[in-house]
Amino acid sequence: MFRNPIVTGVLVFILITGLQYFTVKDYDLKKKTEEQRVIEQATILEKQISGALANSISTTRVLEYIERNYGIGNDFDSIAAGLLSTNKFIDAIQLVEGGTIIKTFPLEGNEEVIGYNILEDPKTKYEAERAIEKRQLYFAGPFELKQGGVGIVGRNPIFKDDEFWGFAAVIIKFESFIKVANIDISDKSPFYIQLSKVNPESGQEEYFLPKNNAELDGFKQTILLREGDWTITVQLKKSTAFKEVYPFMVLRVVLSMILGYLTFYVTSLPAYLSRKVEEQSQEIKLSNERFTLAARATSDAIWDWNILNGEVYRTDNFEKLFGHPIDSYSGTGEFWISQIHPDDYSRVEKDMKDFLKSDREYWEAEFRFKKADRTFAYVLDKGIVIRDEEGKAIRMIGAVEDITKRKEAEIELENEREFLKSMLENLSDAIIACDQSGKLILSNHAARVLHGKDILDTPPEDWNEDYGIFEADGISKLSLENIPLYKAWKGETIINQEIIIRRNDGSSRIVLSSGTPIITSSGRKLGAVIVMKDITEIRSNEQELLKLSQELEMRAKKLEVSNEELEQFAYVASHDLQEPLRMITGFLNRLEIKYAQVLDAKAKEYIFYATDGAKRMRQIILDLLEYSKVGSYEDKKQLIAVDQVLKNVSILNRRIIKEKKADITWSEMPQIYFQETPLQQMFQNLISNAIKYHHPDRNPEIRIDYEETKDSWVFSIKDNGIGIEKSYLEKIFIIFQKLHPKDLYEGSGIGLAICKKIVDKYGGKIWVESTTDEGSTFYFSLPKSSL
Repeated sequence: MFRNPIVTGVLVFILITGLQYFTVKDYDLKKKTEEQRVIEQATILEKQISGALANSISTTRVLEYIERNYGIGNDFDSIAAGLLSTNKFIDAIQLVEGGTIIKTFPLEGNEEVIGYNILEDPKTKYEAERAIEKRQLYFAGPFELKQGGVGIVGRNPIFKDDEFWGFAAVIIKFESFIKVANIDISDKSPFYIQLSKVNPESGQEEYFLPKNNAELDGFKQTILLREGDWTITVQLKKSTAFKEVYPFMVLRVVLSMILGYLTFYVTSLPAYLSRKVEEQSQEIKLSNERFTLAARATSDAIWDWNILNGEVYRTDNFEKLFGHPIDSYSGTGEFWISQIHPDDYSRVEKDMKDFLKSDREYWEAEFRFKKADRTFAYVLDKGIVIRDEEGKAIRMIGAVEDITKRKEAEIELENEREFLKSMLENLSDAIIACDQSGKLILSNHAARVLHGKDILDTPPEDWNEDYGIFEADGISKLSLENIPLYKAWKGETIINQEIIIRRNDGSSRIVLSSGTPIITSSGRKLGAVIVMKDITEIRSNEQELLKLSQELEMRAKKLEVSNEELEQFAYVASHDLQEPLRMITGFLNRLEIKYAQVLDAKAKEYIFYATDGAKRMRQIILDLLEYSKVGSYEDKKQLIAVDQVLKNVSILNRRIIKEKKADITWSEMPQIYFQETPLQQMFQNLISNAIKYHHPDRNPEIRIDYEETKDSWVFSIKDNGIGIEKSYLEKIFIIFQKLHPKDLYEGSGIGLAICKKIVDKYGGKIWVESTTDEGSTFYFSLPKSSL
């Protein structure tokens, strides 16, 4: 056969044709490989950019949530600083009210944008309105920033009560964006990458990365990024498929024409093909490594679900995030659905079934997923579905993100809101607030009880009519301009304005109202709030107290008159009684002197007893006069050195002190603000008693001390006298109460009664502690409040 030229020629022709078939297949395989590389690069870029922007989404959502529910106010800088600390690639955060930028952080370097209205500038208006229309985060740019440089702006619209309020915005400088997205635009990169967008004004496509003027012949992949309506173009700069197969094509032709090498070529063909398969396997392996590295570059767990057979591929991040090992069990759809929290299970299962039956392309769900340690993590699951020609879902690819920290922050904010609401509901004072339009937006339980009805969304002009607000006289209705909440709404600050609230049941309540406007640090009015205190019972008690006070005042006046009359009576009586006694004593003395020679011993004894009785009666009258004067001291209160008072008492009693050989000592005494006369009288009586009732077997020893408490001065006079039996410790302070016969101890029994009357007048106390045959200690206290 080989010697036959025709047969040889046919064989060579067939061989060449067969070999060129492998060349074409090799070329197709390399082209497919190049296409796969471009698609993978485009997909990686898409995920890197989406991952970079995902942080912007969470940042603006947190900012939007706080402003929508509570209003950021003066806390913007601290909140923004916290958000930037966890999102290093974001260069600035802005709060936009309407279309005007009112806050930016950091302020340094961004001062020029404050007050800038993005809805009035044609360069920014369209994309800002686009965000409002989409009602979600939308990225504008890249464009020249007003504060300098080129960047992209992500704006998340804020709606309050379904009305557009403004934006929560993040600024990412373009160089930061390129760095975070890991876009390689160097000459060494095998890919030409371009980011473009259709200009809404001109309709022309604008390119944001450097153009490549060289001729490009590689495969090109275009992807639309919905976050900012950008187009990512990835193209292989130079296709090497033909260049790589060309030598083999020439070689095959040459080998085909060289009959000498035909046998060698045919025998070596299987090895050659095996080598080519190995090369392709290496390229596929390299492609898989790129995918693995891309999956590791993101914190999300990427998954690929084959819906037809139920198998699920998951990246290593799945085990890192949730702790479940990646094995045959976790690699099924049933495993995933079985780990969903029971409270979320039915909802997620229904949503997934509805999604697979629909014609939608993108899947998104938020739920709780059980980790290996049996705790639950909040996750955000996103994916894209692949359908067959009939629209049946056959495959889903997506990623799951652990959003536990963000969700816990949202729950904490919600708990704080509930706490504040509960606190308001439990306050005893009534609270009512309105917004900037005058709409009543808040009232607590106390306010509803005070009015006897629910606080409805009533316009200001109907407040008086609906809630029965009257002047303090309870007769005239309060004009709208004088209603406390209206005045606060108009910018006034109200403190304790008294009004009357008449309820539907006819009862009235007296109320003290205080209110203030609610204004942001920038001067924007948000509304007003009032606090109302029901003082009806207080006023009723005040009336009762006033009546009681008037009664006490009348009684005091009567008592004062009675005391004055008693004092006058005692003074007059004492003088009138002393005169007859002086006469009796005088005549008895004369009778004794004149008739001393004729009077016998019995008569003289009678005259002695009569004279002695008259003298004692006169002393009793003098003591009564002294007792009646207690409390009628003319000297004024002054700072008195107690030490000097004790010295004065010692001087007054020096004769008896010397006679009885008494030893009187005291510690360093204080200075008190008091009247000198009653204080000296107290010490005079107590020291005199201590000397009078001394023990016959020992010299008197008297010690005076004091103690200062928070409210009083407490003085003590201790002696070593005869003591007092316990049964008489209370009786000794009663007027004319004597414990011993007059022949043993002189006195009228009025000294301690005077002491008690003095102490009682100043709100103090007097008492005694005593042991028979050992001595006594008298205590008296003087409250500081009465000094």
